[in-house]
Amino acid sequence: MKLKYLKTFIFIISIALFVFPSYIFSYPDDSIEYKRPFIYPLHGEILTGFREEYLNIEKSIYYKHTGIDISGDPGDRVIAAGTGTVSYTGFSPIGGRTIVIKHNAMIRTTYLNLQSIYVSKGDSVRQGDIIASIGALDDPSCDEYHLHFGIIYDGAYLDPVQLLAIDYYSISRFLRIEYIQKDYRLY
Repeated sequence: MKLKYLKTFIFIISIALFVFPSYIFSYPDDSIEYKRPFIYPLHGEILTGFREEYLNIEKSIYYKHTGIDISGDPGDRVIAAGTGTVSYTGFSPIGGRTIVIKHNAMIRTTYLNLQSIYVSKGDSVRQGDIIASIGALDDPSCDEYHLHFGIIYDGAYLDPVQLLAIDYYSISRFLRIEYIQKDYRLY
């Protein structure tokens, strides 16, 4: 059991150390400074949490939620949770208009239930850039206006709330972690 918690802790720290080097947190041109590897892409209440079950009425099947649903009003702006490259813009059968941002070879963030998309595939985005607005009701997990936000690591969905709580500067000066073929080395 202790090994599981150690692996989870090391995994979370590795995201902070590899995905977002310190130079991306400070933007002298607009004086924005972020101290977390990921930030909330929309301010609002979490309507559906990670791994909560919901019923897809059309298919009469229960599913486990792969992200979090954050409440908002139609037209509310969505910002990039982290710096990266837009790897997909298009339509998802479950969440309508969708954006996927690739942060490195292992990590992607997903944004679903969008009304408008302001970026294109291949665009570079910085944490905090406006990328879309919400306003679609395409997601069967919630019948209110919301943003479905997910984080994918090496093909598996993670709980965004846990990753959004990481403070990069509080840990970065003490640790150096490497990702080595599905294992970790702590220095």
